[in-house]
Amino acid sequence: MKCPVFLCILAVLAASVGSRLAVAQTTQPAKVEVALAVVTEDRQKLIRATVTLGGKPVENVDVAFAVKRTFGDLSIGKDKTLDDGTAAVPFPSDLPGGEKGQLRVLATILGPAKYSTGRAQATFDGARVVLPDSNGLPRALWAPQAPIILIVTIAAIVVGVWLAHAYVAFQLFAISRRR
Repeated sequence: MKCPVFLCILAVLAASVGSRLAVAQTTQPAKVEVALAVVTEDRQKLIRATVTLGGKPVENVDVAFAVKRTFGDLSIGKDKTLDDGTAAVPFPSDLPGGEKGQLRVLATILGPAKYSTGRAQATFDGARVVLPDSNGLPRALWAPQAPIILIVTIAAIVVGVWLAHAYVAFQLFAISRRR
């Protein structure tokens, strides 16, 4: 009889300790906000990230800046926030930005770990405009239109083979006539 009572007490204690652990593990890290903007300081165009926590600027936070590309993110720099919560890197105006000259910029907080949930993304004008090729696909081996020299070479080989067949057939026909 003592064993079931002991097991019940042990189960209640384990459940209370387990619930305390679950509460301790579910505490969320601080929710920081990151705002991106393009600014001009000392005649230089910059991308500025402002890091705030509850509306107050956060100092000494490492911020990584990147530009979204087709196959991943291209890093354009890192900076540490100042006392006003801002970090900045030069705007990469030499990067291609498609037909409209737009870049999708990402700012991610790297450290300290309690602020690592902070991220921001924004699209800015000012990149190099790249117009699409009006010719469509080039004449290449991997394109629907093969290069002219390749077409001529293959046609010459095929015509040569058929001429050889015709010559052999003509010779066989001539041999069969002589008999």
